Amino acid sequence: MTVSSQARVGRRIVLTVFWTMLLIVGLTIGVLVLVPGIQDAIQKASGAVAGGAFALSIAVALVMLGLWGIAANNRNMKHAVDMIAEVDRARKETIQLESTRFMPK
Repeated sequence: MTVSSQARVGRRIVLTVFWTMLLIVGLTIGVLVLVPGIQDAIQKASGAVAGGAFALSIAVALVMLGLWGIAANNRNMKHAVDMIAEVDRARKETIQLESTRFMPK
């Protein structure tokens, strides 16, 4: 495996983790805003929590962004795996053809 292909795989893994973290943050904010008891407890503890409507819109945006990113990254990773399999198949076929090329008939 070449260094550049290892770097691409590493980048895709990091992007998957990043998008998953955005999804989790968005879901967490959504739960904090939608569950009344948790919101009251946080407001009492900190005293300065952003308004519910604004936080809910941020939560929805983060969830949507996380889902979009995960789907796009997985689609790219699937495409890369399919390409690797196709190149490997072609390489094996070429090796087989080359090995029979100079054999006496």
